[in-house]
Amino acid sequence: MIRLAIFIFFAATASAGAAPRVMSTDFCADQFILKLADREQIAALSPDADNDFSYLRREAAGLPRTRPDAESVVSYAPDVVLRFWGGDEARLRALDLHVVTLKFANNFEDVIENIRTAAAALEKNTQGDALIADMRDRLAALASAAHTNPEALYVTPGGVTAGKGTMIDAILNAAGVRNIAAEQGLSFWPPLPAEAVVAAPPALIVAGFFSANSERISHWSAARHPAFRKVFDQTPSIHLPTDVLSCPAWYSVDAAEIIASAIRGDDAE
Repeated sequence: MIRLAIFIFFAATASAGAAPRVMSTDFCADQFILKLADREQIAALSPDADNDFSYLRREAAGLPRTRPDAESVVSYAPDVVLRFWGGDEARLRALDLHVVTLKFANNFEDVIENIRTAAAALEKNTQGDALIADMRDRLAALASAAHTNPEALYVTPGGVTAGKGTMIDAILNAAGVRNIAAEQGLSFWPPLPAEAVVAAPPALIVAGFFSANSERISHWSAARHPAFRKVFDQTPSIHLPTDVLSCPAWYSVDAAEIIASAIRGDDAE
């Protein structure tokens, strides 16, 4: 009996000291878990964890995935549920689950805040601090590099551009590029002014999501019009990988570095 009591005591102590079991309810939250958590901590990821727009899709291989409905989440008995938008937050909280919701970041300071929040929830503050330090170093390197400060228009296959108050605007600024839409006073995700672009093409186009399988439904949009395709053919263009744009995260710095490198190396397509 004494031995059993000792065993239970030490088992409870070990459990109390273990890192929390975590799961995510959308692919943006997946990235933070895959980056910060130990693999054995991960109870489950979202169904999109291995999609082409998931930055850490290779790291997701072999890990459980589940839908974000409350019944599925509860079945994994996680200590922490990390989310951006996935799942019904109120329903999950009503089931006494510890839900941590990250903000949808529009700038790099928001990203840093999300890293801190996720790292604290996962009990991985050291890893979070290291990731933040790396981000700040890379952003500082971009800021200190010589810039020609070209104007650029961000284009998506869905026929919208990005103005002020978006992560794309923050990425362009970090790369030393002036965002045409923002300079025109546009905010968030206004429609792409296709006629104006065709009449007066920008000096540079930064394009996103044209290679994404999920964007095939947008083949009808203004960005796919033959006249606009002609602008693409005649204008220096930088096509960003889908996975560096799909979520506002530390790898948004990757997108800025790709743009800056292409401009410096005259690698625009």
